[in-house]
Amino acid sequence: MPDWHGRSLRDQAIRAYADPLLSRAPGPVGRLPAVLLLGERGSGKSTLLRHLELWGRAAPLAHLDLAAMERDGKTLFDALADLAFQLQARKDDVPALGFPSFTVLLLAAGAAVSTRDRPAAIAEMQTLLQGGTDRQEFSYETLQPLLDGAAAVSGGLLPGWVTQIVPVIRSTQRLQARVRLNRRIARATHDVGGPRAGADFLVSVNQLFHGYPEQQREAERLLLEAFLADLRAAYEHRPGHTRRTTHCLVLLDNADGELGDALLQLLLDARSGVPGRPGHRDPLLVLATARTAPETLVREERRLAAPPQYAAGWSAEGERFTPVPAGRLHVGLLRDLNRAEVESHAREVLAALPDGAVRPDAERSSHSSYWLGWVVYTATRGQPAATGAVLDALSRFPAGTPWDERVQGWPALPAAGTASSAEARERRHPTVADAVLDWLLADCSAGLRAVLPRAAAALSQGQAEAAPRLWRGVPTALQRQFEDQGRAVYHPVVRFLLLRQLEAGAGDGPGSWNGAHTALADAAGDDERTAAYHELARDRLDAAVDWLHGRFHTVPAERWCDDLARIQRAPARRPGGRPESARARYTRLVGTPWGDEERQAVTRLLAAGWITAHPRSDPYAGDYEDPLGDPYAELYAYIADEFRTLRRLTRSETDRDVFKAEAVRYERKPW
Repeated sequence: MPDWHGRSLRDQAIRAYADPLLSRAPGPVGRLPAVLLLGERGSGKSTLLRHLELWGRAAPLAHLDLAAMERDGKTLFDALADLAFQLQARKDDVPALGFPSFTVLLLAAGAAVSTRDRPAAIAEMQTLLQGGTDRQEFSYETLQPLLDGAAAVSGGLLPGWVTQIVPVIRSTQRLQARVRLNRRIARATHDVGGPRAGADFLVSVNQLFHGYPEQQREAERLLLEAFLADLRAAYEHRPGHTRRTTHCLVLLDNADGELGDALLQLLLDARSGVPGRPGHRDPLLVLATARTAPETLVREERRLAAPPQYAAGWSAEGERFTPVPAGRLHVGLLRDLNRAEVESHAREVLAALPDGAVRPDAERSSHSSYWLGWVVYTATRGQPAATGAVLDALSRFPAGTPWDERVQGWPALPAAGTASSAEARERRHPTVADAVLDWLLADCSAGLRAVLPRAAAALSQGQAEAAPRLWRGVPTALQRQFEDQGRAVYHPVVRFLLLRQLEAGAGDGPGSWNGAHTALADAAGDDERTAAYHELARDRLDAAVDWLHGRFHTVPAERWCDDLARIQRAPARRPGGRPESARARYTRLVGTPWGDEERQAVTRLLAAGWITAHPRSDPYAGDYEDPLGDPYAELYAYIADEFRTLRRLTRSETDRDVFKAEAVRYERKPW
């Protein structure tokens, strides 16, 4: 399958937003945003950052996976050290960055000096820094005791690379070496607003770092202040700063954990200032990603009069991106792919097919890439991880497989990378459907995952929560988890795959297909439309038809069509769990319709609309529908005919106009 990650219009729009911000003209450092991109699991956050890393590789660049660092037991100390390490990497035509003030504080924090006797600690720090009276040069070796102490704190991180960020002080005269080091310490003290100078200040940093949590946070603040002060000096005061044509790009993945939250909070405080300490600008363009809002963002939102609408950061076409200010952060949502993007990726899949491979039915699909894009978008609604998995699965079928079989059979195809040995085939391997669900619901506990299929039978999370019989036998703790995490169920692709699991369930309790829909229909009470929806889901087509037929002349056509549109979005079971052609299923459901002409027309219309997918102009276009029922939209002609029949049978001129408009919507293919 073609590698399309990072090349969607969505990702290009984010890069277009960042491009002018990364460029720099000589002069004072400007004001740069800290951008937080929020996206659900599988939304392409990590992939986007990898794409931006390739794009910005000519600039000073740092890319941290903060969740991975937390798993490895790393602290903010390690994160700051890693930022300095990556940003100082030498690149062609880019003046090197150095971090002298930061390095002095970094080493002082990890030095092994007395923690009980301050005068003794100061004397020990002086000895470590000056290296004794018998040395004739001040070198890396002189700093080795400091390095050993810092390495012990950082789990061995420093010795392998610290000489790259510590400008080595060498001199034939010990006095010059001491003078240069003292200047460096004085500068570090000044950069972070230290009240004392020399070894006294460095001992304070050391004691803060090894103190209580509040003291450790102050040490981390001092380290960040020194880090930013070094960057400002490199961009504004040092020789060669006029050659710096780009800012520094900092990419922070998974910034919603404790480490990411602490780093963002420190950065925002350093930029805006806090009581007693003024803020300063810096040359960091920060792009962070997160699945959930970090506490830093929650705190920023509390200061606002109204919560921002982060979806407003996208233009109507989804081609332009501008994050929404939220206090001191700028926040955007990583939207799902739109239909045009899915069509573009589908075009690449078709172009990569081997010679002689079967292609989509050109006679019925007109434009095969538009058709395939429509089918895949209908199945995934642009969810990036699912879209990639479906396109990959479609390309892995044997070359002679017809495309309607492919689009109906991809959920059961073995997941990519499944072992093919005889021994491996004896074990059950995950399907594409399993792999997609495992990824998108990886944050759910095993207990919650087990009850999500029954919840997928509900129209919404609220309806599921309000149906007590649906949760019979489910522990209260799991119900509370559903209240927190149930929203993920109602993305159409997640719901479709969970319903396939519900379909395979045994018994007649609330964990079975009929049991779940019965519990939800009972909970609907006087809401007859919702009850009819669940009657249809239980294959009781006649019951749903009776309700719609009874309303045909009693409500305006516009309202009647809205009822129809909602009811025909009901989930559908497949006999034996296998796909069935659209015409065969329609014939099986309708059979020989009974009743008067009106009722027969309603029967055929409801059955056809239940099977097929609908135009984007449908009032419930964003809701669930069967994405695999009618891949060539063969039933559109049936639907248009029945709307024309109802137009002829209605008694109102206004209603006739409504039914005529509905028929027109189904006279053209949806792609």
